[in-house]
Amino acid sequence: MSEPTEKAKTEHAGKEKKRGLSLGRLNLILATIALLLTALLLVATYRADIGYSSMRNSTENYISWQQSAYKMQSASDYLTDQIRNFVVTGKREYLTNYFKEVNVTRRRDAALVELRAALGDSQAYAELAKVMEKSESLAQRELYAARLMIESLNYDVTTFPPEIQDVELEARDLSMSKVRQSERARNMVVDATYVQKKAEINEGIQNCYALMIDQTERMQSEALRALDELMYTQRALILGLIFIVLAIVSMTSFLVINPLVRCVQHIRAEQSIPESGSYEFRFLAKTYNHMFEASRQKKEKLAYDASHDKLTGLYNRAGYDYLMGDVELETSALLLIDVDKFKHINDTYGHEMGDRVLKNIAHVLREAFRSDDYVCRIGGDEFATIMVRSGPQFTDLIRGKIERVNDKLLHPTDDLPPISVSVGVAFGSDDHDKSGIVKHADRALYQVKENGRCGCAFYEG
Repeated sequence: MSEPTEKAKTEHAGKEKKRGLSLGRLNLILATIALLLTALLLVATYRADIGYSSMRNSTENYISWQQSAYKMQSASDYLTDQIRNFVVTGKREYLTNYFKEVNVTRRRDAALVELRAALGDSQAYAELAKVMEKSESLAQRELYAARLMIESLNYDVTTFPPEIQDVELEARDLSMSKVRQSERARNMVVDATYVQKKAEINEGIQNCYALMIDQTERMQSEALRALDELMYTQRALILGLIFIVLAIVSMTSFLVINPLVRCVQHIRAEQSIPESGSYEFRFLAKTYNHMFEASRQKKEKLAYDASHDKLTGLYNRAGYDYLMGDVELETSALLLIDVDKFKHINDTYGHEMGDRVLKNIAHVLREAFRSDDYVCRIGGDEFATIMVRSGPQFTDLIRGKIERVNDKLLHPTDDLPPISVSVGVAFGSDDHDKSGIVKHADRALYQVKENGRCGCAFYEG
């Protein structure tokens, strides 16, 4: 059989390529469709939000209208109560309240202005306008009754508001006796005519309520109908997005997950694998992270053990030497600390008690200094503290710290024996290197020991 020609090979390769599925192209198509559906869904959601806002606004408007109408009715009832109380009792305070409501508080007028702005030229507002006309007519009757009552009580009419003074009593009312005048005044605000007018006013307000409810229901029905249409649109778009998601999942399973299974075999064979983001590679990441974390913790523990004292948990001599080479000594203070007569503690109480005393000293020193400062145990009963960002202006602060440290050590709260420390302090400067600041702190420490121990001294060059 003859070998296939180059042309046949090329045609075969082309056919193989055509049968292959381009993940990038398919992903681009699906992503484009998903973005388009998402954009349409966002538009539908935005329009639905507008519809909900419309329904909410119509409800809020109705509540506002109802409050305004109630304010009108409440003010009208209040005026009726005040005028009736006046003509029954003759007390001027009720008439004062009446005119305060009419001329100062003016709840009816304010409510009418609010409703005019909200309802415009609607039928509901027209009904309210009729109510106000009837209310004004009723107010004239109330003023006449009040004027007649004033006449019956022989009050000086000039001391009352102009509205009262402007009321002219009919001749037949003026000719009545005082008793008859007061009876007629009371009758004018309780008789059938008055009650009928009051009922008409209340009925008008109730009609206004009904018209406002009807208007609100129409607005809400229109908004609800639009929302229903948008909800159907949203459901269709969501179904489209679900289809896209399922397509992506299927594509991922076929073109991504299966290859990842083979990658797991590479892991178990301790071979390198390409990076991706499925479960199998999360397994690899988890394994790697576990190993990395274990390695990190081990390194940290080794580093900690190498730089910290096992008894006290403070930095040891190696840690101290490292810090002295790493910290900016020019802006730091070095405190060399010796435990006074520590040998006596070991000789009298034993080494176990001596260890407890050292641990307590370490605890007290840690509490005395800032978390940024470095407290070290550099020898058996020798400690050191490197106070960063500290200069001579901290002299009093450091002295106070050492005094408190010695106070705690000399007055222990448990069964530990009293003890004290001597401290030499030197501040760094541009002229000092590591050996220089150590030498100065050591000289200050020597000065404390020469002067009786239990205190601190500062190097003054």
